[in-house]
Amino acid sequence: MKMIGISPRFASLLAVSAILAGSSLYAAETGKAELTGIKGSVKVDEQPAAVGDSVKPGQSISTGAGAQANLYLGDNGPTVVVLPDSSISFDELTLDKSGAETVVTTKINLKVGTVAGYVKKTSSQSSYIVKGPTVSAVIRTSEYQITDNGTVAVWSGCVTVSYRGVSYEVCGGQMFDPAAASVVANTVVLPVGMPSGTLQQSANVKLPAIVPTRPNPPASPTTTSGGGN
Repeated sequence: MKMIGISPRFASLLAVSAILAGSSLYAAETGKAELTGIKGSVKVDEQPAAVGDSVKPGQSISTGAGAQANLYLGDNGPTVVVLPDSSISFDELTLDKSGAETVVTTKINLKVGTVAGYVKKTSSQSSYIVKGPTVSAVIRTSEYQITDNGTVAVWSGCVTVSYRGVSYEVCGGQMFDPAAASVVANTVVLPVGMPSGTLQQSANVKLPAIVPTRPNPPASPTTTSGGGN
C-alpha cells in the first residue's frame, strides 16, 4: 500500500494557520485611553500631557488644583473624566472578540480624588469596575462619579457599590453616602464633559427624592375638632 505524505511546505503552512487561528481565538486586544480635553495641569506618569496623548494600562494620569482631564476609551468606556486633585490608572483595558459577543473589561484604580465616567451598554460577560481606597463599584450602562472618601453619585443606570463588606445598589438620581452608609438623593452636579452635562445644570433638577425606610410611629389618639374638655 502506498502512503501519501505531506510536503514540508504544506506542513509549514498548516502550522502557521493553526498559530494564527489560535491567536485570534484566545488573544484579547488591549485598549487605550486618549486625552480629548485638558484644563490646567495634567500629567501622565508625572510628565506634562497634551490633548491627543494616549494613556496606556499601567500608566497613571493625575490632575492638579482646578485641573481636569477628559478621556475617550472607545469600547472600554467611552468617557472618563478625571477631576481636580486626582490620580487614576487603568489596571485593565481589553477587548475579547473571539466569541459571539465582544467581552469588554475595564478596571480603573482611583488612587486619590474623584473620577467620573459614562459607560455604554456592553455584553453580559463584560465588566467595568472602579476600585477606590474605601469602595469598589461595578458599573453597568451608567453615568457615575466616585470620590476617594467613598461617595458614589449616579445620574443614569445603576452601580453596585461595595463598602465595608456590604453591597448597595445605587441607581439614577441616587448616591451612596459613606458617612451614613446608605443610599440617598443625589446632590452632586454632573461634571463638565459628561454626555448629558448640558442637560444637568443644577444638582436639584429632576432628581427623585429618596425617602428613608423607617418604622411607622405609634398611632396618635383620634380627637374630634371643636370638642371641649
